[in-house]
Amino acid sequence: MKLSNNDNKQYKHLTLDNGLRVLLVNDPSSEKSASSLAINIGHFDDPIDRQGMAHFIEHMLFLGTEQYPNRGEFSQIVSQFGGNSNAWTGTEHTCYFFDVRSEKFSNVLPRFADFFIAPLFEESALNDERNAIDSEFNLKVKDDNRRIIQVHKETVNPAHPFTKFSVGNHDTLGDKQGHIRKEVVDFFTAHYQAQWMTLVLAGPQSLEELSALAHNHFSSIAGSGIEKPPICKPMYRQEDLGLLLHIQPRKHLQKLIVSFAMPDIKDLYRYKSLSFLAHLLGYEGDGSLYSILKKNGWINALSAGGGVNGSNFKDFNISFALTDAGIEFYEDIVEMLFEYISLIKDKKTSLPALYLDKKRLLELAFDNQEVNKLIDWVSNVSVNMHHYDDDNVLYGDYCMAGFNEVLHEQLLEYLSPHNMRLVMIHPSATHETETINKIAQWYNTPYQVEQISTEWLHALANIRSPLPEMLLPNVNPYLAHDNELFEIESTAQTPTQLKDKPGFEFWFKQDATFRVTKGHFYLELDSEISIADNKAMALTRLFADLFMDSVAEQFYSAELAGLSYHLTSHQGGLTLHTAGLSSCQLKLATQLVEALQKQPISATRFAEYKKQLIRHWKNHNKNKPVSELFSILGAKLMPWNPTPEALAKALKNVCFNEFNAFRSAFFSSIHAKAFLHGNWQLKHAKAIQQQLLCNFATSEILEDLKKPLNTIETPECEIFWKENSEHAFIHYIQAPTKNVEDKIKIMAFNQLVSQHYFEQLRTQKQLGYLVGAGYAPFNTRAGIAFYIQSPKFTSAELVEHHHQFMQEFVTHIDELEQTQWSDMKSGLKSQIAEKDKNLRLRSQRFWVAIGNDDHAFSMQEQLLESLNALTFEQLKQFIIDVTAPDFPNLTLQMN
Repeated sequence: MKLSNNDNKQYKHLTLDNGLRVLLVNDPSSEKSASSLAINIGHFDDPIDRQGMAHFIEHMLFLGTEQYPNRGEFSQIVSQFGGNSNAWTGTEHTCYFFDVRSEKFSNVLPRFADFFIAPLFEESALNDERNAIDSEFNLKVKDDNRRIIQVHKETVNPAHPFTKFSVGNHDTLGDKQGHIRKEVVDFFTAHYQAQWMTLVLAGPQSLEELSALAHNHFSSIAGSGIEKPPICKPMYRQEDLGLLLHIQPRKHLQKLIVSFAMPDIKDLYRYKSLSFLAHLLGYEGDGSLYSILKKNGWINALSAGGGVNGSNFKDFNISFALTDAGIEFYEDIVEMLFEYISLIKDKKTSLPALYLDKKRLLELAFDNQEVNKLIDWVSNVSVNMHHYDDDNVLYGDYCMAGFNEVLHEQLLEYLSPHNMRLVMIHPSATHETETINKIAQWYNTPYQVEQISTEWLHALANIRSPLPEMLLPNVNPYLAHDNELFEIESTAQTPTQLKDKPGFEFWFKQDATFRVTKGHFYLELDSEISIADNKAMALTRLFADLFMDSVAEQFYSAELAGLSYHLTSHQGGLTLHTAGLSSCQLKLATQLVEALQKQPISATRFAEYKKQLIRHWKNHNKNKPVSELFSILGAKLMPWNPTPEALAKALKNVCFNEFNAFRSAFFSSIHAKAFLHGNWQLKHAKAIQQQLLCNFATSEILEDLKKPLNTIETPECEIFWKENSEHAFIHYIQAPTKNVEDKIKIMAFNQLVSQHYFEQLRTQKQLGYLVGAGYAPFNTRAGIAFYIQSPKFTSAELVEHHHQFMQEFVTHIDELEQTQWSDMKSGLKSQIAEKDKNLRLRSQRFWVAIGNDDHAFSMQEQLLESLNALTFEQLKQFIIDVTAPDFPNLTLQMN
């Protein structure tokens, strides 16, 4: 099995007698164990008269089995043992996964295995969960992605399973003749076969112990040995190609998608020929299609290679985010795309060198990959086992065996106008023409379908030469440097502050733990000008967007070379973050800091991005109500965090001259904090520190800006009204003080209550699909938020259910001391004490500590100390106090 250089885990493949393929993973460094089971069953397998069945069964497996009949108990126990669980249903695969503290793994695994052996499918649970499925459908009925995909489904071969309705609802899953349970059982029996499953068991347990767990608990899954029948019907017939679809979104989207139909490309993973083609078309440097179209003022973004895919089809999409002008010139954009494709055909001798560039980058990425959360990792690997052979389960995503000219030529043949569909998405898409307007089923999407003229298709097919200014990428200059792993100079456990002038903090730590040739650089710039009023806060966000746009072409090669950079706005200013390979990252960071003050920004791009940002903030109104209420909550608690509506209003009348004046004023007076962490030595840190001091030498130095927070003093309630909205509420309890003791009590309260809240109000009472309780700190002050969104119950009714739940919870809280307190405390302890899995997470933790002035980097230790000292009686009294009607809290409702 091909392993990364820094992978210290042990692996073993085995196949059980029933045909279940298993990967065992011994990870001695993990405090948790995790399991994931992926099955080659998805909504493509739904009976035509029971669409949504695969999704329905995914929900039902969590609601009781023969050995463990209590509904919702699995999720409760996983949470109690410091873990998480979830599942998803896709087109052709469904995946289930969970993690827990490693010592509890053998307790939970039999429950998980029983999902696939003997689920109960209890009648009352079937009825309740059908409501949940219907709520989920109603929640997403306004989601533009789903609305657009439904149009796609209605304009391909109706005999292909892609056309099926994946989610299900009351109509498709209704109990028509009282046979729904039998149909569910029959589907499960026919499809949940061991030979179509893959299982991953991972944790600190030995391979022998994991093997025993696999054999003992999963051997009883039924397996017939029958192979999965292939999909025989093509996705597209000839009449489904050569179409132009006009789709009207709910939000203000402007997009052109040029889509080429291909067969399944799964077996091509060894060469990544299609990914390489996408890399060439998606190039953003000088002479690229992106660069030329952007200079014409027609697009804001371009991406290549996306699109739906399955076991007998692949859409190869090139997507353009259009400006208003770009909508008018969409035919010219398509023509220029084919001119760029002709460049790729003409310059085939340049391609092997560019392929080697990409191959080298993937090899570097594979050998320097960072450890993810075990639960996420096992779920990805269990799905990869369906796509890659055993030796390449971990390497398949990175494998580039060599430039395959024959394969490359075959794929280019598919990029033909006669194999193309065009999709235009914009608010006035369904204009009046001779074509009949249509409304897509389920999601009510307005759309039109028209044939692309044969004459134009022939003209596109005759394009043989590129425009003179069109260029392929060069060999990447950022990959010319050797990625050296530097010797360790210091064993300091926490960052050190280098001596600085006042108002400029610089922190450094060489990584001595993960030993990858990577690093992270953070620079926070606070400026009083950025918080003067809502207009200044809006301008700060606009500046971040315009800066990223202005440097995109210049630094695209750096992104291709495994470096990333982001300028984002925060309360009080801007944060620059670079990450990736360490060899030339500091060069990139230095260039970016210089560009912050000097990079030209054009009036045209200012006007475009101002318009786009205002639209983005106004689109927020079309978000789900719970999201909108959380925005209002954040604005109420944090004065430097206005609502999207307030920002849009403030930005509306700003002119380019005003923006330039704001940009100059921003840098005239700043407070700076910087942090360098990774594969560097002290000399590197001192060099960039000196460079930064030079960059901001003319800036006046400010005191550190402390982010303000509004304190909730009394019980408050606000009600908002919105047309065509679901009902929702948020109930927010702010910690009484900022101290660590209150922080840990809020965290423990959340750990104790959240699963009960979900189980009773979502699973049992079926109040809505979005139901939850979560730890919600604002500006370091802890808090807990309870929320529900419902299509059926008014916000007042939801609040009443919430209060009723809290009263019953407090009344019966003593029962939890015996049944859950000890495990809950251990679970929370393991979450807080969890070691940083990778360099990225450690860098984030150090950077948050620096931002919070925790210069001892001791918050983790303080929380653990406070948790160890916390008794059940103290937590009980705290919960009684903060849930009392007269305790300061904030309730936001929407109808």
